[in-house]
Amino acid sequence: MDHNIVGKSVKRLDAVAKVTGKAKYTDDFFERDMLVGKVLRSPHAHAVVKSVDLSRARALPGVVAVFTALDLPKIKFATAGHPWSLDPGHRDVEDRLILTDKARFVGDAVAAVVAEDLLTAEKALHLIDIEYEVLPHVLTAEDALKEGAPLLHDNRPGNIVSSFGVQFGDVEAEFRGADHVIEGDYETSIVQHCHIESMSAFAFVDTDGRVVVNSSTQIPHIVRRIVAQALGLKWGRVQVIKPFIGGGFGNKQDVVVEPLTAAMTLAAGGRPVRYCMTREEVFIDTRTRHAMKLHLKTAVNSDGTLKGIHVQLLSNTGAYASHGHSIAMSAGGKFRPLYDFPAVKFEPKTVYTNLPV
Repeated sequence: MDHNIVGKSVKRLDAVAKVTGKAKYTDDFFERDMLVGKVLRSPHAHAVVKSVDLSRARALPGVVAVFTALDLPKIKFATAGHPWSLDPGHRDVEDRLILTDKARFVGDAVAAVVAEDLLTAEKALHLIDIEYEVLPHVLTAEDALKEGAPLLHDNRPGNIVSSFGVQFGDVEAEFRGADHVIEGDYETSIVQHCHIESMSAFAFVDTDGRVVVNSSTQIPHIVRRIVAQALGLKWGRVQVIKPFIGGGFGNKQDVVVEPLTAAMTLAAGGRPVRYCMTREEVFIDTRTRHAMKLHLKTAVNSDGTLKGIHVQLLSNTGAYASHGHSIAMSAGGKFRPLYDFPAVKFEPKTVYTNLPV
C-alpha cells in the first residue's frame, strides 16, 4: 500500500476554482428567462386532500402550469442514495410520490406551480383552494408504536419500517461472567445539515426528447434512475448534470427536488424550469440526522476489558423511509470497529412518524 501522502499536506483539486470564483454552482446556470417553480405544502401533520380547485391559480396572468398528484403518475419510488438492487428484497422502501394527496408531515408537497417569474408563482400558490380532512398524528417513535396509533402507510403495520438486527457471540454468557454490567438510556436529537447552498435544480427537455436535470446533488447517477422511475420514463430518457455543490454532508445524498423539477418542465411543455428551495423549505422538507433512542447494556471486567454489549435502538425516520433502516444499521456498525467486544447483540427498530424525513 502506498503511504506517500500520510503526514503530508495534500492540495484540494478544486481549491483554485473555488477561491477564484470560477467554480459554477446550480444557481450560476440559472437564466433570466427560465420559468420558476414553487410548491404548495400541507399545513397539517397528517391529512387527506378532499378537494382541490386550481382555477383561480391557473387564471392568473403569467402562470404556465398548476398541477397536483392527480396530474402525475401514481408511481411510488424510493429516494435513498443507494445503488439499484436486482433483488426486490434488498431495495429501498418505495413509499414516496412526487406530489401527494395524503400529507404525512407539515410541509408535505401537495401542489406545484410553474410561472414566468417568482412573484407570480408565489401569488398563484395563494390562489390554490384545498380542502383537507385532518387526521390524528404521532410525533414520537414511542407513540407511533402504541396500539391504535394512526397508521402512516397502509402497507407498514404498526408504523414499523423494519426491525432487522444482528448478533454474534454469546451475549448472555458474557453478561453472566462479567465483573460489572452497566446499563443506561441515551438519546440523540434531529440534526439539520444546514449546508450553505439550498436544494436547487433546473430542468428542460432537449432536442432529443430527453429530460435534462441540472442539480446540486451528491448522487447524480442515482438521481437519474429515480427521476425516470418516478415519472414512468426509460432511464435513457433522463440526463443529470451535477456542477459544484455548496455543501451536502449527506443531505444531498437523497433525491429531494429533482423528480418534481422534472415534472415541472414536462408540465411546461419542456421549457426550462428552475426550482430553488428557500431556507425554510430546507428545514421543512429535506433530510435530517434521525432522532434515536438507545438502551445500552454493557458487560465489563474490573481491568477494563470489554466483554459484551446489548444495544436496543429506536430510530424515528419521519414520514417516509428515505434511507430508513440502513441509518439504524449504520449506527449499530459504527462502534464495532472501535471497541473489541467478543459478543454483540444489536436490536434496531425504525419507525414512521408525522415528522419531516
